Amino acid sequence: MATTIYAQNPSQIDVLTTEDGLLFRDVSNTVQDNKGLLWIGTSQGLNRYDGDHFKAYTNDPQNPFFIEEDFIKSNMLYDEKDNSVWFMANDKLFQLEISTDSITSYNENHKLKGQVLDIIKAPDNSVWIVTDDYWNVEKGIAKQYLQKFENGTFKVMVSMDRYKRGFNKLTTDAEGFIWWTTTRGTGKYTVEGELLETHILDTYNWNGDVIHYVPYFFDSNNTHYYFPSSRGGIAVYDAETKTSSIVFDTDDIIRRAIEDDEGNIWFAGDDTLFRMDVNRNFTDYTSLLKSKMDYSTINNLFLDKNGLLWVATDNGLFKVRTQKQLFSNLFKSEKEGWGNSIRGIFEDAEGRIFSLCESNHQLWFKAKDGTVDSLPLKTTLGKPINLMYDTSFLVTNDAKTKVYAVGKGINEIDLKTGITKVYSQFSKNNKIYGPNALLKLKDGRLLFGYTLELLTLFNPKTEESQIVFKNLNEQTNITDLQFFEESKDPNCVWVGTKNDGVLKIDLSGTILKSYNINTIPQLGKHHILCIKEDSDKSLWIGSYGGGLNHISADGKTVKNYTKIHGLPDDNVVGILQDGEEKLWVSTYNSLALYNKTTKEFQNFYTEDGLSHNEFNYSSFFKDSQGLYYFGGMNGVNVFDSDALQESVRPPDIQFLGIEGYNSQTKNYFKTDFAQTQFSRLEVSPYDQYFEVSWLLPSFFQNEKNTFSTNLEGFEDRWFYQGNATSIRYNQLPAGDYVLKVKGNDSRGNQSASVLSIPITVRQIFYKQWWFIVLMVLTISGLVYAVFRYRLQQALAMERLRTKISSDLHDHVGSLLSGLAMQTELLEANASEADKTRLHKIAAISRNAVSQMRDLVWSIDSRRETIADLIERMREIAEELLLPKDIVFEIDTTGVKNFDKKLPAQTKQDIFLIFKEAITNIVRHSDADLVEINLTNSSNGCQLIIKDNGSKKASYKSSGLGLSNMLMRAKKLKGKLNFKNDNGFKVYLDLPFNM
Repeated sequence: MATTIYAQNPSQIDVLTTEDGLLFRDVSNTVQDNKGLLWIGTSQGLNRYDGDHFKAYTNDPQNPFFIEEDFIKSNMLYDEKDNSVWFMANDKLFQLEISTDSITSYNENHKLKGQVLDIIKAPDNSVWIVTDDYWNVEKGIAKQYLQKFENGTFKVMVSMDRYKRGFNKLTTDAEGFIWWTTTRGTGKYTVEGELLETHILDTYNWNGDVIHYVPYFFDSNNTHYYFPSSRGGIAVYDAETKTSSIVFDTDDIIRRAIEDDEGNIWFAGDDTLFRMDVNRNFTDYTSLLKSKMDYSTINNLFLDKNGLLWVATDNGLFKVRTQKQLFSNLFKSEKEGWGNSIRGIFEDAEGRIFSLCESNHQLWFKAKDGTVDSLPLKTTLGKPINLMYDTSFLVTNDAKTKVYAVGKGINEIDLKTGITKVYSQFSKNNKIYGPNALLKLKDGRLLFGYTLELLTLFNPKTEESQIVFKNLNEQTNITDLQFFEESKDPNCVWVGTKNDGVLKIDLSGTILKSYNINTIPQLGKHHILCIKEDSDKSLWIGSYGGGLNHISADGKTVKNYTKIHGLPDDNVVGILQDGEEKLWVSTYNSLALYNKTTKEFQNFYTEDGLSHNEFNYSSFFKDSQGLYYFGGMNGVNVFDSDALQESVRPPDIQFLGIEGYNSQTKNYFKTDFAQTQFSRLEVSPYDQYFEVSWLLPSFFQNEKNTFSTNLEGFEDRWFYQGNATSIRYNQLPAGDYVLKVKGNDSRGNQSASVLSIPITVRQIFYKQWWFIVLMVLTISGLVYAVFRYRLQQALAMERLRTKISSDLHDHVGSLLSGLAMQTELLEANASEADKTRLHKIAAISRNAVSQMRDLVWSIDSRRETIADLIERMREIAEELLLPKDIVFEIDTTGVKNFDKKLPAQTKQDIFLIFKEAITNIVRHSDADLVEINLTNSSNGCQLIIKDNGSKKASYKSSGLGLSNMLMRAKKLKGKLNFKNDNGFKVYLDLPFNM
């Protein structure tokens, strides 16, 4: 009979109950689908569990996830072929199609015979059931049927008479054969229903009936275990010798079993749970289960894809870690919580591992043969001595025959006899209540002292000592030295302090470097607990509350690692190197393995075998065999890093769904993508917000799972989300994005891959290309229509102006010219009194003709160019100046474009200003030369009219000529200036070029 041992770690077990949201406490079974979601059957319905939320299927008519029957008290199975869950409720069989939430209820229409008693899935993925028509037929002719599901109906493969009781169990062996046990015994069948052999493995009386029903189990090696109810325990049947043997002798009646990934087999009785390892050693987990949660019955066992054992009970679910513990414990108290607090671990010449149990003030050791004992300490006079609170560090001499510790001075302990020599002259160098740093240098000297002023070097061989810093004062002294680390630079030591960060000192008495919260680069905290210089001379620093700091070898940069980066706690008390690429880091809340290449932390807790999650300052060591030791609040944790099995990497993160609010429809929406496939999320421009959720199917202590996200196309870095399994975005700009999610399980192991979710936020309609093109075309059409309208209006105006100018010229001009000519003819024969009148009429007629010609010219659309303006200016100059014998010159060499058209009003205003200026010269000047210049500049053009007259200081224009000139210049947005210098000059500056 195998010896029963007892599990020592309750942290291997977690629970899931109604307090967490479970539909009902009485759980019958659990299965897992291809996305890692758990389906949990209870006696009040079916739950889908994603690690955070439960989806409930019940027979409540108001429930959108309605099922016909919800009293689930038997097996369930997941059918990967069609992504469905089969379950039995109230002796009926149902199939839930996960992608649609549709339910198929199987009955006689599907050739189902009577009530359903059990269901299994064979290795070829075929579904088998056992049915019983006892309640449907006359008494005495009832049968039980082994039926196989084919093409949507059930086919009877085997039938047999029912014998009084309906006890049944189906299972398959490692070779794919079907085993069916009833009250008549056990039969082995092929997948075609052929009976190969029968067995009577147990016989017992059940309420007056002799029956042969026996539960059984086949492991991966096809070992046939069965559980005899007549005597209890576990037996093995040997098919070759046709004999049985007991492998576990107990009065407990075993009901079911399951094999985990490590090859261990878990056996459950009515309320008991045992684990059998590959060597058939048994561990009883029953007391641990009952210490975690009250229950009376174990209903089923299920192993998920991550190796987690789910134990279904009548009061919820247990989650049991099946992987073996990764650490062994030394000096651990049986008391849970704080027990034997350990510091100062070291190894002596005999290979014994020593440590100081500060709880008991004793020096304990473990010999190579496994013996654990303590080394009593006594002075050279034989008086007992204890190591007190001021002792944190223990360092051996080169021969490992003696160990040095801080006490009332420096203690030198003989590791064979325990005789302790005390160097009391150093009592003032150390604090009474510690901690007191102590370091043995490579040359054998000891370094100690809790201030720089008291920092002392002591050679135990020669008993010579010296003070390191000789000229310090109160201002330059630094106190509360916490940790010493010898540098690879000769004669140099790194010093960690409580209030001043890290110092690098030369043992000749010089501070070479200093790093703290005020320096550049800057440390996260100034309270230092441990230091480790790397092979490249960079520095790893553990701090109190500031996490793990890394100072580059050149001292120019500091990288700070905290809980946000995966470190389990921000109080780092120990650092040991593991080769060139890894560090072991102990904290106040678990042990971490840091990979320098991947920048990832892998964290280990009590559920992995640690004696306690809180580790101690000055309590870490690597022995001559390469074993690592980390002491904490209850003993020492020991492991071989090379042999330490890699923890199970979490499965892939799965996309669960999206929900949000649409402002256009005024509705909240939710889409469950855990059950449907998707290629890309389409987000409406009217979605005020949307929230994406995901699942990491690592369910052990899943509240410690952590996640980071990066929305590519919107964010340029990863954002830590803690243990949140969703992220919300409000009014995200239109565009294409990819939401990436990476996760870490409770240990800090990163998920196997990064979840990528393509997201398209559609543009609102008035910003989409087709709408913009339509608007451009519409506006272009309107502009073109306005342009066409104005063009037609302009053409009509031009035609009207041409007609008016032609009519004025041809009709009115002829009449006025005729009137003048007739008046002149009458004047020749008139009396002297009438001649004056007739002459005045003729002059007025001629002047009217001239004015009309100017008007006709100004409105004639055929005379719009600059060349036409210059020609008319020349004509008026000839008409007015030449009769007065005034010579004129018009210089137009500065004109750039003679064919440029001028607006009619502009042309008229320029001409009338010119005409008024020429008229004033004729009337008021004695000039005989007029110069006219038209020039262009970068700011516009200038018309200059100057004469060489000398008889006036300024114009004295009659009427409104001068004011009209100024008015017309203002209309042209130009400037009109006059200058009397060697003649009179008129300057017209215009804001456009000619």
